[in-house]
Amino acid sequence: MKIKNYLSLTLGICLLLTAGCKKEVHPDYETLLIGTWINSAIDGNVVKTDNAFVCDLRADKSGLYALGVDINDDNKLWIENDDFSYSIDEDEVTIEGTDVLNRSIKIEIEIISISATEFTGTFDQFKVDGVNYSNSKIYTFKKLTTNYSAQFVGVWYGHCTSAGTTDTKYHYWEYFADGSYKYYYQDENDNWVLKEDNNGAYFLYGNYFASNYSNDLLSGGTGLAYECWNISIAGNQMTWTGLRDNGAVVTYEMEKRDAPPVIE
Repeated sequence: MKIKNYLSLTLGICLLLTAGCKKEVHPDYETLLIGTWINSAIDGNVVKTDNAFVCDLRADKSGLYALGVDINDDNKLWIENDDFSYSIDEDEVTIEGTDVLNRSIKIEIEIISISATEFTGTFDQFKVDGVNYSNSKIYTFKKLTTNYSAQFVGVWYGHCTSAGTTDTKYHYWEYFADGSYKYYYQDENDNWVLKEDNNGAYFLYGNYFASNYSNDLLSGGTGLAYECWNISIAGNQMTWTGLRDNGAVVTYEMEKRDAPPVIE
């Protein structure tokens, strides 16, 4: 009987020791982080579409970082920075490089949770030219997996469908594979006009679309500007949706055309 109790006690101790010494399993950060990510929420609050930023982390440890920046009071621009690299140390990702404005950037993100489609984290560091802009907020990132690059190129004809919009006329947009585009509008006599000073450039990340232009016709503003949209394409139909100030949602609907309008 004593032998039996001794064996039972020994077995119990061994099981407890084995359970206590199990190795903690960490996510495969190296694999899960590869892809294009967009900041979709901060502290659980949905980010306005123009304020999101994008990171593309590649298998060779090179990276892309893109966002909108205010150059001054009259000019803002979407910039895409491809001269970046990143490293992973357990649950911390470090992204470093120089952006197109020649600013030194260093970002350290501590991952809280991660899956194949989403991760959350905090910024331990967010340095621009050595100045740290980090905070304690929790950032949510969604992986962008849709590829609209081939469907997007071409001529689109459409209009704003938001209630109460002041943008009531139709427009043409002509997108080229090199990332440039042309914009056509109607004048007061409903004649089609090619906006010569548009300086159009676009960036497409999955279903997230950023557009640079200049001298906004609707607001009458001068200088550089950008706007961002979440898009969907089905056949020859495309929809843009953007979350703006005060929770307003702006939408455009358009269809693909064979050619831009005839300029008289």
